[in-house]
Amino acid sequence: MISFFLDDAGQSGAREAESMSVLFTPVTIGSMTLKNRVVHSATYECMAEVGGAVSEPLIKRYRTLAKGEVGLIIPGYMFVEQPGKALPFQTGIHSDDMIPGLRRLTDAVHD
Repeated sequence: MISFFLDDAGQSGAREAESMSVLFTPVTIGSMTLKNRVVHSATYECMAEVGGAVSEPLIKRYRTLAKGEVGLIIPGYMFVEQPGKALPFQTGIHSDDMIPGLRRLTDAVHD
């Protein structure tokens, strides 16, 4: 079985499954050190409010990921301007009105 990982230089790669113990070791990417190599990539959660604002269930999802000790969380598929909204309940970063919710989301992950 082949497994994918980030090496000590932050480069992705693949290796045989018996080397999986590296998954739970720290890695440095630039000036940021992660406690492990588990990465949650950007995904479409379908959990924002109708207008794109961060919802409480979305905050709970990211808080759960952080408490589960995911080393790096890349927030989901977000639209940067209203015409770019591709799907219902997609999170928006298109307006300063979104900042308070996005800040709560960030705080939930870092608490």
